[in-house]
Amino acid sequence: MAYDQSMWTRRIKYGWLLWAAAGTTCTMTAYGFQPVFATACGCMWTLLWICFNLSTRMLICNFLNGCVDVFFRQVAVAGAHKLNFSDEPLLLAIAPHANQFIDPMIILKTFERPVGFLCAAKSMRYKRGPSDLIAFFANGIDSVPVERPQDIATVGKGIIREVSRADDKVVVHGQDTSFMQACKRGDQFLVTKGPCKGAVAKILEVVSDSLAVVADNAFAGSDANEESTYENVSDAPFKVLPKVDQDVVYQAIYSRLDSNGCVGIFPEGGSHDRASLLPLKAGIAVMALGACKQHGEALRKRLRVVAVGLNYFSGHRFRSRVFVDYGEPFEVSRELVDRYASGDKRGAGDELMAQILTAVKAVTVQAPDSATAETFWMLRRLYVPDGKRLTLEEKVALTRGFADAVEKDRNDPDVSSVLKKVEAYHGLLKHYSLHDRQVAKAGSDVLDSVDALAMLAFRMGLLLVYAVAILPGTILASPLLVISEVVSRYKAKVAVAGSRVKLKGRDILATWKVVCGMVLIPALHTFYTICVYYLYSSKEAVAYFFFMPFVSYTSIIASENAYQVFRSIGPLFMLLTKRQTGVELREMRRILKRDVRELAQKLGWAEIIKKADSHNAGLDELRSPLHVSGFPRSD
Repeated sequence: MAYDQSMWTRRIKYGWLLWAAAGTTCTMTAYGFQPVFATACGCMWTLLWICFNLSTRMLICNFLNGCVDVFFRQVAVAGAHKLNFSDEPLLLAIAPHANQFIDPMIILKTFERPVGFLCAAKSMRYKRGPSDLIAFFANGIDSVPVERPQDIATVGKGIIREVSRADDKVVVHGQDTSFMQACKRGDQFLVTKGPCKGAVAKILEVVSDSLAVVADNAFAGSDANEESTYENVSDAPFKVLPKVDQDVVYQAIYSRLDSNGCVGIFPEGGSHDRASLLPLKAGIAVMALGACKQHGEALRKRLRVVAVGLNYFSGHRFRSRVFVDYGEPFEVSRELVDRYASGDKRGAGDELMAQILTAVKAVTVQAPDSATAETFWMLRRLYVPDGKRLTLEEKVALTRGFADAVEKDRNDPDVSSVLKKVEAYHGLLKHYSLHDRQVAKAGSDVLDSVDALAMLAFRMGLLLVYAVAILPGTILASPLLVISEVVSRYKAKVAVAGSRVKLKGRDILATWKVVCGMVLIPALHTFYTICVYYLYSSKEAVAYFFFMPFVSYTSIIASENAYQVFRSIGPLFMLLTKRQTGVELREMRRILKRDVRELAQKLGWAEIIKKADSHNAGLDELRSPLHVSGFPRSD
């Protein structure tokens, strides 16, 4: 698992196989064999060379990197350079887990050292279906399987009739149940339907088939009501979550860390589509402290814990963007390891988890819900001077600064007033299907009707040209587009139904779009090549097979430009039909921009923003005295 710096100078074995591949293809073609057949024979030598020189992991990682390049328009990264050429063992705490199996692909893309991820054992099992592709990749990159209780839960017979307290014990009363055979001490009851759906209770003792003693905090909080207690549980169907011994998993992690490996963990557990972090699970702290306890001071001095923030910009959509922020590595203190070794496991673990949570928050943007997150993004747009282009890293840092600042001064009446105005402005933009940058680009000298009509006509014509160029590729890709959309929506619906934390299942969408692409793109490309062969000739089929992928990728880029042109039609149309509305939006934005920057200066938010921008000084000019494009300085 250690990083091999000699990989760049590693000798290529059996290079003559590549010469044999080229020679076979050229010779057979010269002797009159069909080019396709000659190329196929030559490829056999190439495959032999690949087997001798490239590992399965390397092939899988490069393939997945290609999938990331196609699905995402931009993948930006900060902080990874500090870790790539290190030989220290690393525990990567990756959050938020917002894009299921895409998240580890992003880490593989942006981090050069080999990373072994903790992965649900369910995802690594072969089931003779489309999900086997995920299992193949998960096993191929040397993931560590983790058995989760919810994945092997059994449906309980009968129902939980009621839960009561007797003799200072919380007792579950079953009806038509068989507790003696279905569960044991250490297992958990999970309510699956009703007002207390999602509530759990740890079993302390199984008394009979219809009676079981559970922990005092039994059924505290449910998906629908965080304040619910065991007294609210009645006539409820349930599942039994078995107690899982994870000692094998911990030993595997300890061994990897001791050999200077990198382990990637998503401490939230399962993926989700919430705007805020889920409560972090203590497993990562147990792994860090347990490894240091087992392998001693030599490992503790080398081991580093690193928070990694995955900041997606509509990450469930094709050609979206993502910024990966690698935080500052920190070591596990000797004091915590000593406390853990002496028996204070909970106290030491809680303190380390607090450090990890602080580190994770420093590389992610936190918001209680998606609406508030959108408000933070809008504050960032209004704060930045018009014409100033930010990198993804700067955008995330600035938004994180506003999130921290608003949290600090949320009760300030001026903050509440500005937030309400920003939310109202954002609501108007949604109503008119506009983006803030489109209002900003309208300019102080608003176009007259003739200029707007001329520009609208020009862009409509440009859009028509793009449509003609893109239409053939869109038609050919239509089976992929339709099937991937249907499958991903269905998988998201199923995931939401079986999850306690997912809202709309957006964390599932990108994964299944990519999986469908992995299967359908090669299948469709082969099918279309055969069609070209029968409709035209072998020459055209060979040319299509090798060069159509480049044409398709160019078509994707062209479609992005066409979409930008399409987005600009709305503002121009508004200038023609609702001119006064456009002027009012422009004025509203101008006043908001002034108010946001004045508020930031008044409350000292610039220092918070500076703290959030820990990687670079890219936002220094934004922290200078108030200056908004079109406004005089007020210093």
